[in-house]
Formats: sequence, C-alpha cells, structure tokens
Amino acid sequence: MLRGVAVLLVSGFLGLGAAARSAPSSPQLPSATQPPETQPQFEGEIDVSLSTIVVRAVDTWGVPILNLRPEDFRVWAGKREIPVVAVDWVSGEEPAPAAPAAAQETTEEAEEVTAPAPRPAGRLVIFFVQADLNPTRISGQLRLRLHTRELLDGLHPEDRMAVVSYDSHLKLRQDFTRDRDAVYAALDQGMLWGEEPDIAPDGPESFAGHFDFAAARRAASPERALEVTAKALEPFPGEKTMIFLGWGLGRFGGGGVDMVPAFAPAVRALAAARTSVFVLDVTSADGHSLEVGLQGVADATGGLYLKTFRLPNLAIHTLSQAISGYYVLTLDPSQLPEKAGRAGHLEIELRDGGRGTVLARPVAWRGEG
Repeated sequence: MLRGVAVLLVSGFLGLGAAARSAPSSPQLPSATQPPETQPQFEGEIDVSLSTIVVRAVDTWGVPILNLRPEDFRVWAGKREIPVVAVDWVSGEEPAPAAPAAAQETTEEAEEVTAPAPRPAGRLVIFFVQADLNPTRISGQLRLRLHTRELLDGLHPEDRMAVVSYDSHLKLRQDFTRDRDAVYAALDQGMLWGEEPDIAPDGPESFAGHFDFAAARRAASPERALEVTAKALEPFPGEKTMIFLGWGLGRFGGGGVDMVPAFAPAVRALAAARTSVFVLDVTSADGHSLEVGLQGVADATGGLYLKTFRLPNLAIHTLSQAISGYYVLTLDPSQLPEKAGRAGHLEIELRDGGRGTVLARPVAWRGEG
C-alpha cells in the first residue's frame, strides 16, 4: 500500500447515486429507485496502478454516445475534479485497447517494448435465465421468447455466448459458442425446470472448464448462483456482459424487500469478474417488489434494468444498443485527495450533463496519510 496518496478502490456499494452523476433518464433507462438502506455495503482494494474505469455513455434510448473525448467526461472525488487523461472506445467490432503507454516502463538499455497482444474482436456474453413456473413469471419468459432471436441477431458474429439457468439450483446449459441456434435452444430449455445437459470442458476457452459444478448444485438462491457464475467468468480476460432474464432478487421481510446475505458476495464476485449485468425483467406486471433487487444488481455492476411487460421489443432494442460498446477512462490517480481519513465514491458524468446517462460500476477512493 502506498502511503500519502489516495488509492482507488473497487466498491460493491449498492446505490446508483454514488456510482455516477447522470442526467434524468427516460422510462427506458434505469429508474433512480435505490435498494433498501438495509442492504450491505462493502469495499475491496485493488492495486493503486490500476487507474482505468469502464463506463457506458448512452442517450435516452440506450444508444451509445460516440466520439467522446477526455474533456467530455467529468470525474469527481469529493469536490475535486480528477483529470481524465485518455479515453478508449471498445466495441465488439474492435479489439480492446492495449495498456496505456504511461503504464509501460522503459530503460535506456531497452531497445524495444513489446506491447501485450490485444484481445481479438468479439465479446463474452453470458445469459442467466431465472426460471419459475409462477404464471406471472413463466408467461413473461414465454412472451420474451418471441424476441430472443432478435436479441441474438443483434450481437456481433464474433461474440461468444454461454447460457446458465437457475431453478432449484444453478445449471450450465451451454458452453461458450458462436452458434446462435444452440444458444437459442439453451435459452428455451433454461426457461423450464429440468435436468441440465452433460457439458464437458473443452480447452482453456471453455466456460465449463472453470465452472464449479459442485458449488452450482449447492446454490440455494439466485444470488448464490450469480456468485458461482461470476467466479467461473473471472479467469477470462477483459469485460464481460451478463444478460439476466429473470423476475426478482431479494426476499420479502417485515419492512418490505431485503437483500439476502448472498447478494453482497455476488456483487463482489461480479465486480472481480469485470461483468456488467443487464436485466430484462420478465414479470407480467408494471411494477413489483422484487424488482428492487434487479435494479440493485444492475446499478452495482454498471448495467441497465429494463422491463419487458408492455414493450418487450423496445426493451430488446434498448439493451442491444447499450451493450454494443463501452469507454475505458484512464485517470490520473495522483490528483486524488491525499488527506488521511477522507473517502468517498467517484462521481462520473458527461460535462454537458443533458447529453445522456453514464453507467459505471461504483468506484471508491480513500486518502491515506
């Protein structure tokens, strides 16, 4: 730990307001409803040299705002604005950027510096299907089924997809593949209760090779299933996208809906796996109590929460646009407040706040003396 400087912390803080400042959003974007105050908060340190943040900047309809420059973003640590020194755009059609030049050390004796090989085009997309035979839930899954093909067709041809489902426990339905027909069939199977297929690991790029089948069988809640899934994703480099087709997280309590203890570890694991969760709420209702948990997991991972009850095709279109790319902001961590005892969460916004909404995983800073 470096003394006398402020370090960046990745936080599992469960609140939209602490994650980013953003312009008011339309009904298609996540609402400002926050998870209950009783939800756990947690933080985990990362190396001080890591000064990059993944964000998405989208307009009212979820369309990414393109061609943004460092000066278009404002990042705040308390009352101090932290300079954004570089911005990289990453999409499924382009390889991820190499490490910033500032992070590459050279010596006079070194004749050349070999940059790390860029990640090939294409993303890793994991579908998480929360199955339930309750009429208000299975009807929503079946309604969304008519639009699932549209969602798959909207992904880049090089994207690799996997499917897991949760009913009585977590089940791996499809290993990573570019075969859209296989993914579509696995999504269908995931909506129903039944035995999972026998999927054997097939090489280092296999999701099954990192999937803990024993832990999956023991997963007694969708929150625990999310954690097991995230841990299997962590060994894969780069950002991942999880598309959650489900009906709710949390549990009814005396004062409303409370997050179960497994929720916090799930969000921590998703952050460690660099995975943003985009929720398609399949419940056949305009609103319901357990949507608070769905909003919470989207907010805490830099994703998006969308309802599918009235306009499923619009929800699918908005989601497809939002996941098409993201920005990597490189900050100057030396500009963070240095006073010991000071701490807070970075706030990220577009300098012209009316242009759109910033989606980002919550990031915390702390000053040390």
